[in-house]
Amino acid sequence: MFACLSLSAGGCASSKFEPSAIDPAAPNDIHVTLPAPPAGIEACVRASFPEIPDQSLTRSDVVRIIGRAKVLDRSKAACGARAQAWIDAVRRDFAKP
Repeated sequence: MFACLSLSAGGCASSKFEPSAIDPAAPNDIHVTLPAPPAGIEACVRASFPEIPDQSLTRSDVVRIIGRAKVLDRSKAACGARAQAWIDAVRRDFAKP
């Protein structure tokens, strides 16, 4: 309770005893290695929208820009689905019940 007295006027978050999330008696040399994310995910997610030139655009320019944007959108959606599947598998295989 004394720790609560030093807090600002917001008060204590909880005054009941809550056990630590990490067991202090556990050995220090326990390491969990998660599987690597799917190849190419980072590059795919970092891909940026096609550059739009600062000039008058022709019809073919607009069609080209929109076409590249659609391809990028589909690619990012596929990357997102692969990343979500990886996250789901990591949670399923490594999360505590």
